[in-house]
Amino acid sequence: MLETAGRPAAAVQQRIDRYEIVKRIARGGMGDVYLAERADATFEQVVALKLAHRFSDTLDRRRRFLDEQQILARLEHPNIARLIDGGIWDGDMLAEGGRPFLVMEFVDGLPITTYCERRGLGLQQRLELFRIVCDAVHYAHRNLIIHRDLKPSNILVSEAGQVKLLDFGIATMLAEDTAIAATGTRLMTREYAAPEQVRGEPLTTSTDVYALGLLLYELVSG
Repeated sequence: MLETAGRPAAAVQQRIDRYEIVKRIARGGMGDVYLAERADATFEQVVALKLAHRFSDTLDRRRRFLDEQQILARLEHPNIARLIDGGIWDGDMLAEGGRPFLVMEFVDGLPITTYCERRGLGLQQRLELFRIVCDAVHYAHRNLIIHRDLKPSNILVSEAGQVKLLDFGIATMLAEDTAIAATGTRLMTREYAAPEQVRGEPLTTSTDVYALGLLLYELVSG
C-alpha cells in the first residue's frame, strides 16, 4: 500500500515525540512513513516513523492503525521489521484526539523482485530468498496474524542480502476460536489479492499463501 516519496516532510512539524523528522520516504493509505532520528540525547538511532493521516472523520481507520501497533508488538522475528516505539502525537491541532504513530526499524533495501533483477540472481538464490519470506509469514501465522498485503514492495532485501517483511497496516488477527478473520473493510492491493479478499469473504492464512504463490511466480518467471 506504500508509494515511495523521498521528499522533505513539509506536512508535519520537524519533531514527533522524541524523534526528529528527516524526510518522507513513503506514502500509504493509512499514513506516511518518514526517515527519522532519535533526538532526546539518550542515544543515536535512525528509524522509520509511520504517522497516521488525520483520521478524526473515521474511527475505523484510526482503530486499524492502533491495531497495527498491537500486532507488531507481538512479532519478534529476524525477518520482520521490528517495532521500536509508538504512541499518540498531539502536536497536530487539526487532528482531534491526536495522531497515532509507530516507530519501526529502518530497512534500507530494495523490493525483493528488484533486488533479484539487479543482482542477476539465479533460480536457486531466488528460491532461498523466497524460503526466508515463507518462514517469516509462517511465524506471523503461528501468532494468529494474517498479513493481507504481501507483495514485493512490502518485502525488502538489504545490500547485505537480509530479507525484511514490512507493513502490517491492514493485517488481521485470526480469531483464536475459529481461525477465521471476518472483515467488513475491503482494504487490499488488487493485483495480489486472493479471491476471497476481492469477494469480501472471511479470510484465513490461505489468503497470504495465495499472495506468496504470486510472488513465487514473479521471482521464478521474472
